[in-house]
Amino acid sequence: RESASKKHVSISSVLKFRNALLSIKNDYPFSYAFGLADTRESCIESSQDLYTRLLFQPDSDEFLRFETLALVATGPDGLIDQLKAKDLMRLFRPDRNGRLSVLDFVKSIDTVYKELRFLQASIENSSQIDKSFENIV
Repeated sequence: RESASKKHVSISSVLKFRNALLSIKNDYPFSYAFGLADTRESCIESSQDLYTRLLFQPDSDEFLRFETLALVATGPDGLIDQLKAKDLMRLFRPDRNGRLSVLDFVKSIDTVYKELRFLQASIENSSQIDKSFENIV
């Protein structure tokens, strides 16, 4: 049985990891369509703008329907992937009527943003520790 430090890592895996890191460090980590998210404040603004775009009626007092968000979970066959839909439900937590307020929408995206930045900081810290250890050895 191999120890964790002796496991083989493919070049493909390393390249995928590097691409993922580049996506995290990007000013648009969610997508260009989502909007700027280089800071927490800009992420919140982009979240609010996206909510308005998804609502289709920016001046109304309506709530965003979860069915609109569930379209993200639609597969190439046109059917909704139930696992992805459940993940979206856990993330956004609509009310019993399937409605989502702008505050709840923004809070949900903010949670993901904070986790993304925490992951980025953890990876950078780990990298610095590895470099320091290599200098010692």
